[in-house]
Amino acid sequence: MTVLSASLSVPRRPKLLLVDDQPINIQTLFPIFSADYEVFMATTGAQALKVCANQYPDLVLLDVMMPDMDGHEVCRQLKANPATRNIPVIFVTAQDNPENESLGLQIGAVDFISKPVNAAVVRARVRLHLLLRASLEQVQLLNEDLEARVSARTRELEGALEQLRASQDSLASSEAKATLSLLVASVSHELGTPLSNSVMAASTLAERASDFQGLVEAGAIKRSDFTAFVATIGEGTDLIQRNLHRAHELLGHFRQVAADQASEQRRVFDVAQTIQEILHTLQPSLKRFPHRVTLDIPSGITMDSQPGALGQIVINLINNAYLHAFDHETPGLLTVRVRLADTQVHLVFADNGVGIAPDNLSKLFEPFFSTKIGQGGTGLGLAIVHNLVVKTLGGAIRVSSDLGHGTRFEIELPQTQS
Repeated sequence: MTVLSASLSVPRRPKLLLVDDQPINIQTLFPIFSADYEVFMATTGAQALKVCANQYPDLVLLDVMMPDMDGHEVCRQLKANPATRNIPVIFVTAQDNPENESLGLQIGAVDFISKPVNAAVVRARVRLHLLLRASLEQVQLLNEDLEARVSARTRELEGALEQLRASQDSLASSEAKATLSLLVASVSHELGTPLSNSVMAASTLAERASDFQGLVEAGAIKRSDFTAFVATIGEGTDLIQRNLHRAHELLGHFRQVAADQASEQRRVFDVAQTIQEILHTLQPSLKRFPHRVTLDIPSGITMDSQPGALGQIVINLINNAYLHAFDHETPGLLTVRVRLADTQVHLVFADNGVGIAPDNLSKLFEPFFSTKIGQGGTGLGLAIVHNLVVKTLGGAIRVSSDLGHGTRFEIELPQTQS
């Protein structure tokens, strides 16, 4: 016969220190707490300090009037010691003196109980302050954990940004991949918002925790304060999580696009997914304008080709439309359509912009030809597109335009690159 045994962890009983120079008062308090607490006793201030240094009680019930060292001095020394500073102190006194109560709160006590003590009252007060202390410790741990996670995520994102900047530098000499610098700048700018929000939220939580601890130590805590503090923690945590998720999502979209742009690797890829990732990555820079890009791409169209080259074609044609087709005040629309016919992938980039003059259509793919040289145009964008379509991917490109009614680029690419 097999005997199974399991060890269950027993929750630690809170430690309570009773301090009074009259043993009869300790004997009165001891039965009230002995069943639920681990109770320690001291009849002098020196004994109380020694017990606190050795046992670190969770709460101290401290008599005010004692010979040699009174309760006020004991409390001062406890609060002056970093190891015992956070132990809640409740004064127990037979004196009904508001000035003494004010002094006790100033030096760090959290509450006052009058003698002779009422068992139900003293038990409820002790339970309340232990609950407050436990809540504060949990909040502090949560805040430390949040700060650690924000710091770790920030370091991770900063490292990723450094890698992106390094990639940007290494590709600067290649005109065919110069658009990666735009992606890096766009993503770097967009990451600033969620990172700043996360750091600000973590700092706010730290300040609220400090304010709340001050209220607890001053004995001025109210239920409304506690409720508001818990709500602040929840809102701050939610804000940090949402912003870090946004930063992580943005980096996820960029990672594959950057990898494809930085290499000439050939692989099988889904056309819709690849173009959507590119559009997500460009979005931070595009949202400054009133124009829109819509995608009409059925799922399931795949290519065995170079996604980096296709990505650069998409980026350059979108940038070309935003720079040349649309003015800055009137919202424009660029539609990207993809269809599969036999072994050919057909892509159409159609805008509803100002169109191109007939005399310029024949020069459109010539290097350094631009109607906006010196105004943001280099004259290389469409030349690079033509080179990528024809020489790199083995396809064909043509353009048509109706002046005043828009421009249409049609591209045919082999589904499998030869």
